[in-house]
Amino acid sequence: MAERDDIEREFTRTLDAVRGSGAQFVFDREGRPGAIAAIRAALSQIERELFDAVIEDCECELAATREAMFRLVEGLKK
Repeated sequence: MAERDDIEREFTRTLDAVRGSGAQFVFDREGRPGAIAAIRAALSQIERELFDAVIEDCECELAATREAMFRLVEGLKK
């Protein structure tokens, strides 16, 4: 588990470096919940449900991608 924590810290450090390296990599994680809430509020109920499903799908893909990256790195270190 300590190794995974080390990988997590290095990943975060690298992500921050990439985030600051060019306009195409800039994202606003802190502002995103407010933006999503504003979009949701502007939608009808059925559109909101579809929007929520798409957002959830994207979140699941990102979580799976991140987990796959950690497993790959852990496997390479063995």
